[in-house]
Amino acid sequence: MEWRCEWCGKPHEDDDPPCDNCGHGSFERAVVPVANAEESLGSEAKVWVCTACGREHTKHNPPCSRCGNGKLERQRQEVDEDELAVPGYVDLVTPRYVLGAVVVLALVGVFLLGATGIVDIPGFGGGVPGVSDVPGDAGVAGNVSFADAEQAYLTRLNDARGAASVSTLSRSGDLDSVAAFLNQKRVKDEGISREERDQVQGVLEGACEASPRVVTATLRPGGFSSASSLGDALVGSSVRNGEANTLEGTRTGFDLHAAPDGRVYLLQVVC
Repeated sequence: MEWRCEWCGKPHEDDDPPCDNCGHGSFERAVVPVANAEESLGSEAKVWVCTACGREHTKHNPPCSRCGNGKLERQRQEVDEDELAVPGYVDLVTPRYVLGAVVVLALVGVFLLGATGIVDIPGFGGGVPGVSDVPGDAGVAGNVSFADAEQAYLTRLNDARGAASVSTLSRSGDLDSVAAFLNQKRVKDEGISREERDQVQGVLEGACEASPRVVTATLRPGGFSSASSLGDALVGSSVRNGEANTLEGTRTGFDLHAAPDGRVYLLQVVC
């Protein structure tokens, strides 16, 4: 249809008024020329406005759909081009959105730290609990470094186990943590609460396939002068006390702690 009634908008095949719908005597072209198509979609549009209530209608089809008035007036409607613009991703980044994203990322970071045991967070099991105010020194005895002595001890212990045709032991960080907790409690002569026992048990269940065994030894002060001699003394003492060189297992963790009186406490976990 190339023609339509100027009054009611009904389409007609030819420019042959009057309109067979409303009787109006003038038609207009119904097809927008290509040259004016962009303009018609731009800042102006035609609407029919009720003279009584001001409601806008897209066609001249009285009465008014709001108030029932029978007179509609043709007007040009101004359209703000900014209202037609589609917002980009940058426009959606509001302060509230940024704050929400920061909070979510922080919660995810805390969850990962707790789940991996890097940070002790209630509800994540927390790994092995700590022991506060432990007397003595957990790093050295006199001038002997415990880090060097522990390595010497493990080397000599594995030599003894190999001679006894028993599998060698590899060191586990989780079992080291358990050994340190139990050894520090031993130095303080302090009991273990049910909650602490449950936490330690949870770590042991994750680190051990078999039931863990604990070996303890205590060296009197002055029985060593170097990391090597301390390692030798520890092997001799632990073998005598708990037969650490024959316990079945492949993983171990241990801890050394020097008490204020100079004695050195060893506690070892094997599984």
